[in-house]
Amino acid sequence: MSQELITFVPLIAVFAFFYFFVIRPQNKQQKQIRNMRNELKRGDQILTIGGFRGKVVALKDDVLTIELKPDNVKVQITKSAVADVVNKEESAPVETNNSETDES
Repeated sequence: MSQELITFVPLIAVFAFFYFFVIRPQNKQQKQIRNMRNELKRGDQILTIGGFRGKVVALKDDVLTIELKPDNVKVQITKSAVADVVNKEESAPVETNNSETDES
């Protein structure tokens, strides 16, 4: 009986490894993406999976209308096409205070 149990230990160890290092992190990431897409609102700056950056101007169920610059073109996409929400602070360059070097 114990010989049969010993043969299953490596199989159980492999399953545990895949669960904790592959399946569980993937489920966590999918949950974060789902929450990000469900929390979209008008005015959010987004990045699509196709690489387009735009501003959300309307939401209806699973369809977003985004406005693309510079010609203010409006495009309808599904929520699943949103890759990330881009904060305005991240896209604007950060100015550093170099008053000490200017005075020299």
